[in-house]
Amino acid sequence: MPVSPGDGEEEGSTNNVPCLKFHERLAYSVGHFYNDLCASMWFSYLLIYLQDVLGFRHLLAGFLLLLGQIVDAAATPVLGYESDRVSGFFQYGKRKSWHLFGTILVTISFPFLFLKCLGGENADDWAQFVYYAPFVATFQIGWAATQIAHLALVNEIAFDESERVGLNSYRNACTLLSSVVVYGIATGLFGLDNSDKFTSADKMQFMILMFSVIGIGGIFSVFFHVATPEARFSEHAALMELSNHHCQKVDMAWCDWLKEYQFYLVAVAYMLSRLVATVSQTYWPFYLKDTLNLQKMFVAIIPLVVFMSGFFASLLMKRVNQLLGRKLTFVCGLILIGASCVWLWFLHNQNRMQVFGAAIIMGSGSATLLVTSLSMVADLIGEHTTTGAFVYGSMSLADKLSSGTALILVQAFHPCKSSEVSCPGAAHYYHLVMVFLPAGFSIVCFLFLLIMIPIKIGQLRKSLVAVVEPEFTSDETQPLLSSCSSEVDS
Repeated sequence: MPVSPGDGEEEGSTNNVPCLKFHERLAYSVGHFYNDLCASMWFSYLLIYLQDVLGFRHLLAGFLLLLGQIVDAAATPVLGYESDRVSGFFQYGKRKSWHLFGTILVTISFPFLFLKCLGGENADDWAQFVYYAPFVATFQIGWAATQIAHLALVNEIAFDESERVGLNSYRNACTLLSSVVVYGIATGLFGLDNSDKFTSADKMQFMILMFSVIGIGGIFSVFFHVATPEARFSEHAALMELSNHHCQKVDMAWCDWLKEYQFYLVAVAYMLSRLVATVSQTYWPFYLKDTLNLQKMFVAIIPLVVFMSGFFASLLMKRVNQLLGRKLTFVCGLILIGASCVWLWFLHNQNRMQVFGAAIIMGSGSATLLVTSLSMVADLIGEHTTTGAFVYGSMSLADKLSSGTALILVQAFHPCKSSEVSCPGAAHYYHLVMVFLPAGFSIVCFLFLLIMIPIKIGQLRKSLVAVVEPEFTSDETQPLLSSCSSEVDS
């Protein structure tokens, strides 16, 4: 029996499938905003803070970043497995419980990453490394718990493919908006300084930026927990499980995913799209200040342009995916990344203001890849939500290990082994990094995409084995059983 919009349904909902209200979509979309604010500071400014402000050697700063990526990579599949297994804390929603746990860990650890070493400000960089390492590990565990819970939630509150793409698009738009917020605040903090170098005198600006992130992120996290529904969808999820039982749909255990070749293809696509975004985000500041010799304020302005263009591109992704499909949309993103890399290659001091154009194209391309790859993961999971967190955790494992390895290799091959103010080889080195790494990852991703052309993502070998006559024909379950039969016929 159809439910009226006043009972929690929106106009146009069918088959008793509960639809999200506007404020619920908004609440879900900002549920990762706190994490994204912290991640934006982590990737864009941690290396600058460690090397230029605290005086860390390039390799040691890279190892601290690598430690965080390794901890995150190790934690995500474990947290994903536990998030699927544990029903929740104190009768709170299963996904929201883990989200809250992660948010608490992030809040108590992240501030210390951008504060001076208490009691050891003048200690050697290796001693400060030991000081910062536990905070890095705690922050990454909390970040992973929040990320996996939030990603897994989308398949449990959105039962329609278009709705899932929409939520992923809005989520990515908020991710990009969070970077806009960070770079907007950074522009205000660094914009009054006409120097082109960061020094120990900039500690206060980084501290103000960090506390701004904590305050803004905390507000959005509260909104997410108050307004995002999880319990309201549990009844429908139970009916879906009953429907799947009568269709003899075999549920996917975590080990079953490891036997699906689609699992690995989607993981590679997701990993490479994340690598493009992570490497470019991390080394934009160094490219701007060392290669193009731009003033310090451009270290905030250009990334702001990148993420503004990405934000607007994300808002179009739901419609673009509907028109072109996943794979063709993904190819468009790869083309944009390639075009931006070619443009960056021809930039030098005389035409360096053209970097704004390259930044706009790279931001649009990165957003296209991220939204589409996340939608591919959601398509892969489909209705197998009981192990959805494990899948997202595995994708994140590939992402974190690959990005950590890429970043430490870039740091290891840096022509200057210490953080001296003048490094003649740095300009050319960061030029090569910003051009050839994103372009190389895009080419490899395109080759894997060619393998995926004949494959329909989500049609798993162990997803549907037979259809039997339903034993229950109540008004509550009949629409679900009918849709199940239709799926078999298709």
